[in-house]
Amino acid sequence: DIKRPRTIGAYNYHPPFKDPTHTFMPLNTPIGGRNIAVTIDEEERYYNPEVSEQRRGRVHACLSVFDVTDVANIQPLSLFQVSELDSPWSRTPRSRFGAHQFHEHAVGTLIFATWFSGGLRIIDMDDPSAPQEVGYFMPEPVSGHPAPQSNDVFVDPRGLIYLTDRNL
Repeated sequence: DIKRPRTIGAYNYHPPFKDPTHTFMPLNTPIGGRNIAVTIDEEERYYNPEVSEQRRGRVHACLSVFDVTDVANIQPLSLFQVSELDSPWSRTPRSRFGAHQFHEHAVGTLIFATWFSGGLRIIDMDDPSAPQEVGYFMPEPVSGHPAPQSNDVFVDPRGLIYLTDRNL
C-alpha cells in the first residue's frame, strides 16, 4: 500500500563493515531458483597518512550479495571487493579507493560498478556465492588530480557504458 509503506524484510550488516550502504538492487531474474539482491557500500573517507594507517587490514567498501527469496529471512551469500593491488592509485592521498555505486539495472547477470580509484568493474553474478570480475576499466587521473575518482556508471540500451569522475 503506497499510502502505508512498511518493512517486510531487513538485514543489517553494519557492523562488521564500517562504510555506509549506498545502493540496494534486486536482480531481475532468479539465479538457481533463488531471488538475489546486491548492495554496494560507499568508501566514506579520503586517504591521508592517518586514515591509511587506520584502514590497514580492513576490508574496503565493497559489493555484498544476498539471497532474498524469503524476505523475512534474508541470507548473506558473498562479497566482492577490489584489491589495493589492482589499482596504482589505491593509497593516493586526497582520494578514495573503495566502492561507490552501480548501474541500477543488471544486464543479465552482469553488474557494472564503480570503485573510486579502482575504476569500473564488471562483475558476473552467475554464481552468487562466488561473483567473478569479467572486465574492468581504470581511467587516468583528470584535471591535475592525483587519482581518478570514478563516481557513477550508466549502461544504455545499446550497451554503451558511461563512467563519470567526480573530479571533473
